[in-house]
Amino acid sequence: MGTAEAWRGIDWSRHLGEVTVDGRRVKYVDHGDGPPLLLVHGMAGSWETWLANIPALSESHRVIAVDLPGFGGSDPLPEADTFDGYVRTLEVLLDELAIPSVAVVGHSLGGLVALSFAAALPERVRCLVLVSGGGAELSAARLRAIRVVFWCLAAVLTIPGAHRLLTTPAVVRAVTKPAIHSGRDVPVELLRRMMPRRVGPGFMDAVSRGSAQLAALEPRRITAPVLLVWGRHDRILPVATGQQLDRSLLQSRLVVMEEAGHCAMFEQPEEFLALATNFLDMQLIDRKGPATDRASARSWEAPRAEGDAANRYGDGNAG
Repeated sequence: MGTAEAWRGIDWSRHLGEVTVDGRRVKYVDHGDGPPLLLVHGMAGSWETWLANIPALSESHRVIAVDLPGFGGSDPLPEADTFDGYVRTLEVLLDELAIPSVAVVGHSLGGLVALSFAAALPERVRCLVLVSGGGAELSAARLRAIRVVFWCLAAVLTIPGAHRLLTTPAVVRAVTKPAIHSGRDVPVELLRRMMPRRVGPGFMDAVSRGSAQLAALEPRRITAPVLLVWGRHDRILPVATGQQLDRSLLQSRLVVMEEAGHCAMFEQPEEFLALATNFLDMQLIDRKGPATDRASARSWEAPRAEGDAANRYGDGNAG
């Protein structure tokens, strides 16, 4: 069984946990041993977003994959809450698990949550890996388009029996096409596990909170090293967004994966894992302290792939 297929052989019920944050249930998975690693999913996601990655990452890390409030099995934030509610959720989760500091991996909305957590509580973040992560301001047109996409998904999921329809192979690939460059490369069984089963209260609230947070976040407040992983064919947050975010961070490196879209971590899991584990190992061992001026994460070099892909990282890196 390949690294990205190892999730099939795990009884995930044995690794599920729950904490209470301000009276709300927050679900998470806790798997493996070693330096702690916190995984934060994006819009319409859950901890299962990381199924193709958790087994390999947990070989050398204690992996905590959380369901953000309003997603998966977690209760939503109160309607009046701001984006800070997501940050507090991570803080309390780590407190309950007695984890003082952590490396954080975030995807899309989860990248914005990770950056906001690092800005608010820098002492608790060792380093960050963002996969098509939010953090750069977006145009009004792109924000409207993102809202429409998720509004449509939310509307469909409220139709009785919609989830059964959404798990048929043809429909699964059609629904995920905006986010995935080549759906043929991702097993349908994996996509089925990731498809949201319902739209709970707070689903669309997350879009509004994220839009407001994009304007409020100050990336230069983040002192931890950041690896930015972007898919060349990302149609939701294009590579230019990653380049903009890279320029605004103090200590970052942008790597573009040529055969991926918005979800590089499971579109090209082996390649993503090679990048992420190499970066995490270097940063957790050799971290020299917080950045105070603009610098690239030069203690780390992207591992080179073999064959035709040997030079694929060259034009996507910014330092």
